[in-house]
Amino acid sequence: MCGRYVIAGTTELSERFQLRQIPAELFPTWNAAPSQELPVIVGRPDGGVEVRFMQWGLLPRWRREGQRSLAPINARAETLLEKPMFRGLVPGQRCIVPVDGFFEWRALDGRKQPYYITSRDGALWGLAGLYDESPGPHGEPVASYTIITTAANDMLRPLHERMPVILRRDDEAEWLDRAETDPRAVEQLLLPYPDDRIELWPVSTAVNNVRNNAPELIRPAERQPGLLDG
Repeated sequence: MCGRYVIAGTTELSERFQLRQIPAELFPTWNAAPSQELPVIVGRPDGGVEVRFMQWGLLPRWRREGQRSLAPINARAETLLEKPMFRGLVPGQRCIVPVDGFFEWRALDGRKQPYYITSRDGALWGLAGLYDESPGPHGEPVASYTIITTAANDMLRPLHERMPVILRRDDEAEWLDRAETDPRAVEQLLLPYPDDRIELWPVSTAVNNVRNNAPELIRPAERQPGLLDG
């Protein structure tokens, strides 16, 4: 799954996704958490892309006001076209969630040890997502998103059976292409990421508290017996 992530390389977003404009409110976060307003990349009708801020946790447009339980932060790739909440979004409301890396927890000796997972070459990742807009308390549209997950690769399976879909760079344009409306075509892009392009290491449990938001959260913790090596 994916429940926390890092987007620190905000100055790289423009070149990485060929953005015309970067919002002034864009700033790094080392502990992005559900319900926060975070940057998401979406396709434009003219074929370009733009960055928008959306709430993490999908709020479907048909939900009744106050139904906070209907705000999934993740959606399983294998059942996207079966679930009413997601299948209508796949043809035209796909997005990319830019991240430097994400956190996952491993049960160890009665506690949960957090790990930071990131790209071996230091490049930004684009996670596959879906978004929707629902009416806010005063009728204004509220944009929200969910991150798609798939089966974990061999490297991450000791931590969790699921992992976010990290799109291959060559597949990102197709995922954002609003002219591509065939769900089966884009469904083929939702694959586990190669093990040899990932590295991970244990980090401080300070990441467990969403109020903590600093670069120290992704620094390697002291190695302890039984911890998984990256």
